[in-house]
Amino acid sequence: MNKLIKQLIKERRVTLFLAAIIAFVGMYSYYVLPRQESPDVSFPAAMIITPYPGASPKDVNDLVTSKIEEELSELDGIDNIEGISNQGLSITVPMFTVGTDYDKAMQDVRNAVSDAQAELPGGAFVAEINTDLVETAGMIISLSGENYSYEQLASFGELFKNELAGIRGISKFEIEGEVEKQVKVDIDFAKLNQIGLSTSNVSDIIQAQNIEIPSGSIKYESGEITVKTPGIYTSVDDIKEIIIGVSGESGVVTRLSDVANVKMDLEDDSEKYKQNGLNSVLLTGYFEKGNNVVIIGKDVRAALDRVKAQLPEDIVVEEVIYQPDDVSKSVNDFMINLLEGIMLVIVVVFLGMGMRNAVVVSAAIPLSILMTFGVMYLQKIYIHQMSLTALIVALGILVDNAIVISDTIQVRMDDGEAKLDAAYNATVMSSIPIFTATLTTIAAFSPLMGMPGAAGEFLGAIPKVLIISIIAAYIVSMFITPAMAAVVFKKNKREKAEKENRIRLFFKNALEKALSFKKTTVISTFIILILVVQILMPSLPSEFFPYVDKDLFYIDMTSENAGSIEATEKLTDEVVKLLSNEPEITSYTVAVGNGVPKYYISAPLATPSSDFGQLVCKFDLGKKGGRRFKSNVEFTDHIQNLLDENISAGKCSVNLLANAEPGAKIVLRVSGDNPDRLREVSNMLKDEITKMQGTKNVRHNMKDSTYELSVNVDEEKASSLGINKYDIQSQINVALYGKVSSVFRKDGNEYGIKVQSNIDSVDQLENLEIASSITGSKIPLKQFAKVEYSKKEDTIYTYNKKQSVTIEAEELPGFNAAEIEDSIEKEILPNVDTSGTNVEFDGERESIAENFGVVGVLAMFAIFAIYVILVVQFNSFVQPVVILATVPLSLIGSIVGLFIFNKPLSLTAFLGIIALIGLVVKNGILLIEYINEARKQGHSIDESCVDAVEKRFNAIILSATTTVIGLAPLAISGSSLFAPMSISLMFGLIVSTFLTMIVIPVIYSLIETWLENRKSNTNKKL
Repeated sequence: MNKLIKQLIKERRVTLFLAAIIAFVGMYSYYVLPRQESPDVSFPAAMIITPYPGASPKDVNDLVTSKIEEELSELDGIDNIEGISNQGLSITVPMFTVGTDYDKAMQDVRNAVSDAQAELPGGAFVAEINTDLVETAGMIISLSGENYSYEQLASFGELFKNELAGIRGISKFEIEGEVEKQVKVDIDFAKLNQIGLSTSNVSDIIQAQNIEIPSGSIKYESGEITVKTPGIYTSVDDIKEIIIGVSGESGVVTRLSDVANVKMDLEDDSEKYKQNGLNSVLLTGYFEKGNNVVIIGKDVRAALDRVKAQLPEDIVVEEVIYQPDDVSKSVNDFMINLLEGIMLVIVVVFLGMGMRNAVVVSAAIPLSILMTFGVMYLQKIYIHQMSLTALIVALGILVDNAIVISDTIQVRMDDGEAKLDAAYNATVMSSIPIFTATLTTIAAFSPLMGMPGAAGEFLGAIPKVLIISIIAAYIVSMFITPAMAAVVFKKNKREKAEKENRIRLFFKNALEKALSFKKTTVISTFIILILVVQILMPSLPSEFFPYVDKDLFYIDMTSENAGSIEATEKLTDEVVKLLSNEPEITSYTVAVGNGVPKYYISAPLATPSSDFGQLVCKFDLGKKGGRRFKSNVEFTDHIQNLLDENISAGKCSVNLLANAEPGAKIVLRVSGDNPDRLREVSNMLKDEITKMQGTKNVRHNMKDSTYELSVNVDEEKASSLGINKYDIQSQINVALYGKVSSVFRKDGNEYGIKVQSNIDSVDQLENLEIASSITGSKIPLKQFAKVEYSKKEDTIYTYNKKQSVTIEAEELPGFNAAEIEDSIEKEILPNVDTSGTNVEFDGERESIAENFGVVGVLAMFAIFAIYVILVVQFNSFVQPVVILATVPLSLIGSIVGLFIFNKPLSLTAFLGIIALIGLVVKNGILLIEYINEARKQGHSIDESCVDAVEKRFNAIILSATTTVIGLAPLAISGSSLFAPMSISLMFGLIVSTFLTMIVIPVIYSLIETWLENRKSNTNKKL
């Protein structure tokens, strides 16, 4: 390598030209690199929807959901399986662990469901498998209008679909919320009772009359002429005129319209959307992976504008989600922080080194960053908040090596060496320590790439980009910095500023004082560490991940009326009306019967249900009349209280988007076999948690029991009347649930023809006449059956095949979710009778314990790897311990910084502490290297310590200052995710810098003096 360094210095013009090429490649890579707001964190998941018309939730659970769960549980990589059994509908959601092969997992799901299908009851439909749950829409555009039907809005949506589908970079484009129409045949059961037909008979007749079988052809000598016998419906009037009976006595014809109301209407229980209170359809577009969505977004925006110009003026087009804008804003914000950091670092370098030296050192920053972008492009690491944060953290590190090399070159030039010789000799002399320091820094970050689960995938770009940038900085400092110095540097007397002399003198005096009281210095330092860890650290709130810094929240709404989508729509309308008085809210997007299409990577998974609605709100806390609320959390607390006080027709839960798993941070799961006992225990726990200080919005997902009607048939009497079970069940099913008997085709569209009756009371049901398939006679239901009330569960939830109830709660501002879970476990559970159930916690506390524990283990691996590298570097088992002793001591600064700024000890703050390891060790290596060099020149141990600190003063102070200053924009950015990491790293580095120049020399002196004395005493004995 020495020959290469010498050659690059000699051919410095070529070297600088190569540096310019690297810069150009880096700029191009930055331009074409795909951009994201956040990294993709995809849990492979599927949703299996299996209709079982007319079945109770218990029957759905026992006969459908449990069968599917059993098959799914045998698959590899399953994290958990959630089951939801509603009236006539089974929903099963298998979740796989992060890292599971997505394609294989989904194929396994299809195979498992296919195997389960054979065991399902005859009345169950074929399961629908949705495997696109993790895909996030790149854009959601609402089309709404006061005087337009859903069908009309969907037709306008087709214009957008046709225009956008062909744009390169768009993978698919869908129209959500197009409410289908159907022909409804509402039979008047009283009139039907007067003729000898059942509801099933009517359904069969409608189907039989809507058919077209090829009639064939007639052959002539001259050829063939086909024969067509028209038989399909061409209008709704055709359906009305169907003859369903003819009197044998009078010859009177009975048509369908005589016993039923036939009309074209919207499908029952259809999912629908609303935008700001108006009927709406949503246009959802998805971007292809691996593209720069910001660039694609410009083409999409132009296409949107072209289509908007064709629409009527009263059609409202609103962008609910537009990822190119969000990504552009997020990337720009972080790039501004990065550029601010770069400028601040350059200013510090200029102030500390002078113009010429600063130009050379500062050049290492853009060159290293551009080189990093080039490698990111090759490694397919996208530009997003994690990768850019890593670059911000690395800013100070990027100039460290360049500072060391340039400082050494300048010293040699000032001592009389020729420029080229000084550049070469200084680089060679520093190469081993810098290489070792680079290895230890990489070793500090490498284990973080082994973080498991969603957290590891979410934060994975940080260690990767840090390591890439550190290697890039090493290459620049070893090969480009010496060549630049050989061109730019000049010999000077290096006059020191008075201020620098004072700082240097302060550290020299402090070190000399500490060396006079070595044991006192070391003991005092460790006492301070113990006090900080024992007193300050427990007072810091712990947090896994904060909420997303986004002006958006969502409300999950559950209607009290489980079977009515009309009641759910009414509930959502009430919520919108209430929130319309809040000036901060700028728009509402409402989904009725389902959730809004997945609009953010961590948005919750919604399951279709007639009693469920979701509302996504955009807001601006500074809008209209000043700022009423200090934070997003405070605002959503206000909204939750508003809903709790004014909405009584259902449950409403207000949520901010999470950086980690969506939903509440305080979660308990109660499981058991007895539904009544489950409800009793869940209600008791809910009441007790509600009384706790610091909790809000406490709820569970188990609904109150409701009544159902059971038709209890006297089988002996029914048989004697010639009526079998199929007659009873099929005819009641058609009468109450309805049956799509056939289809009506018009203008290229198909509309189902649904037959049902107008029965809406128990008396009417009892008087429904059931036709015997054996005798043809009709007998009122009440003659052989009793219709009685019984209790039922509207919805049965299962978790990993066990019936369970999930209790969730939110924490008030100033309170900590993990601590609240501790209090529930210690204070509430012992005083609540939970016998017959099993209670498990599954909230933020568990995520913290799992992930922080893993990070702690990874940190131990990092320290061990660093120790091995240092042993090889110094050929000593003791001196590496001296350097590593400052690692725990640097905790003092991190914890004090977090405490002063009232930041939580979050996972990212913990990562900041781990990042300190590499920085602390790096300075320690170079300092110990200088101490050993001074001792070789004949200085005493204490003199060597003072001499090394003086020589390394500039480099240590400058590198620490550049790192701290580079992190300042991120620390004051207000980011709840990265501010704790920046603060823990900044303050830890400030304290560790002091420790490096004071405590490391003292510990070194203590240990080396003891070793020398021991060696001397051993020699005397010999």
